[in-house]
Amino acid sequence: MIDSKETVDRDDAIAVHPTSDGWRLTVYVADVASGVALGSDADREALRRRESAYGGWRGRAKMLPRPVEDRLTLAPGRACPALAVHMKIGRDGSVNHVEIERATVRGALAMDHAEVAAAVRNSDHPLHDGLRQAAAVSEVLLARRREHGALALYDLLSGWATDEDGTVVRLASFERNIAYVIVQECMIAANTALAGWAAERDLPVLFRNHSASKVAPPRDVLLHDLDLAFTAGSDARLASLQQRTLMTLRAAEYAPFMGGHWGLNLPGYLHGTSPLRRYADLVVQRIILSHLDKTASPYSADELHAVAQALNDGARQDREAESESRKSATHSRTRRAAADDSADYSRLDSAAFHAILKRGCKEQIAGPSLVDEAARRAADQKLTSLEQQLVLLVAGGAGWEPARAACLQAIAASPETAVSVLSVHAQVNGCELPEFTVEARGQGHDAVFRAQASWSSGEDQVTGAERSASTKKGARHQAALSLLACLADLPDPSRDLAAWGRTGAAPAAKALPPAEDRSPVSVLNELEQTRVITGLTYGMSSDGPGHQMVFSCTARAEMDGQSLSATASATKKATAKARAADGLLTQIRAARTESHA
Repeated sequence: MIDSKETVDRDDAIAVHPTSDGWRLTVYVADVASGVALGSDADREALRRRESAYGGWRGRAKMLPRPVEDRLTLAPGRACPALAVHMKIGRDGSVNHVEIERATVRGALAMDHAEVAAAVRNSDHPLHDGLRQAAAVSEVLLARRREHGALALYDLLSGWATDEDGTVVRLASFERNIAYVIVQECMIAANTALAGWAAERDLPVLFRNHSASKVAPPRDVLLHDLDLAFTAGSDARLASLQQRTLMTLRAAEYAPFMGGHWGLNLPGYLHGTSPLRRYADLVVQRIILSHLDKTASPYSADELHAVAQALNDGARQDREAESESRKSATHSRTRRAAADDSADYSRLDSAAFHAILKRGCKEQIAGPSLVDEAARRAADQKLTSLEQQLVLLVAGGAGWEPARAACLQAIAASPETAVSVLSVHAQVNGCELPEFTVEARGQGHDAVFRAQASWSSGEDQVTGAERSASTKKGARHQAALSLLACLADLPDPSRDLAAWGRTGAAPAAKALPPAEDRSPVSVLNELEQTRVITGLTYGMSSDGPGHQMVFSCTARAEMDGQSLSATASATKKATAKARAADGLLTQIRAARTESHA
């Protein structure tokens, strides 16, 4: 019997004997049906609870009362009535013969996962041979399931695995060894055998049916992605795949008919090996024992359907309650983190920081550390459009002003992002996109465009300043920036990049804009908008290990038929880009001085 040391509800035990052509595997299941009468107080309470809880939002609520558990559990040192599932396992993992019978378990040994793993490794351990055979059976059963398309993988080193539905799960620390695989594979084999045995006898039981959603990828694609993720061993990648499997694989449900199991890729499956912990297993055991005893099933078709419906509805309610509980716990954690004055957010990845930033902005929690980090990431161009929208248009109060100012300044340096931020704001609020009016004057290289952006929300309308540029996009970007500044109630950093009233080429259009402590990237963008330079590009490369990465950026542009470029390096991409832009500006000024000498 393999379980944690403190376990008192031992449902199952396994016995493995080698044969000339494989193994004889027997899974013994505690006879709970004979000790919990259908319709008794204990039975009604067990149906209400559906299954035992071992932590999480439900706490540690057991399905059956402790005295009932103590009386019916499999235990060392006493004879225990049980249901025996005998299977002949071929060396290729095939199950060739199944027998189900009443049995009595004598001389059972209780071991925890660590003890089993140690015995498998240590050839001098008195139980080494038997447990090594159990490990060998689990290995061939797993290989067989994989060969037949089951979503089955284990990474015991990092602690990730797939459950029977194919969902990626994180194992508890004590489960990260071969004992977990032995239990999982032997129980899946026994439950599969019970389903086939019941189907052959046309015996209505509670089958465990599973399907994928319409948006789920083909099985071979998902298997390939699982293989790659488990091989890479990246926690971030596996966590992402966990969310994907949760979204695309529907929750399995109970039904009095065989509907197939997508995750296991089986025609039929059921739960029958944990009658102390799951009510469905208790129902299955009652039906199987009544068949063995040649008595009528204790459930009519309607009653079996009603039990399945109650279990499915309860599981659905549990999932919803658990989701709300997790959201509440997550909100509490991120709320505390947002208000932490001494926290260091610089090491957080983008997802973790986003969660804290979102909570801080929505609840107006302007923790100094959070505001400083938001301002730093904004200056380094590391905030997404959604995060910029949160800082500028959701966060409020004087405490957020440094981050809001830094955010708008960063957008001014790359004004094309203003349109994206406004689009996100419209989507979040369920409003129409901002409206732009654009006028053009002149033709060809002498064309000048004037644009203005406005935002309507109900009866309110906000309109930004008119802005001009030598390209339509340039004018729209500056107009969007002006509107964004108005919505955020911050000083407008947008600019007119061309003279609207000019006709013909104007020498003034070629003048270099004043620096005014602006970022060199912003100045170069303006130079390109006014056609002082053309073909502005940035090339980025990196070198060194991940914790000591050095980024090199090369800024290139054309001016008066001359190719100019500058390269700079730094430990941050944004810094390397700013230095390269500053170097290119120096070359542009030198070239202008030389051409006018």
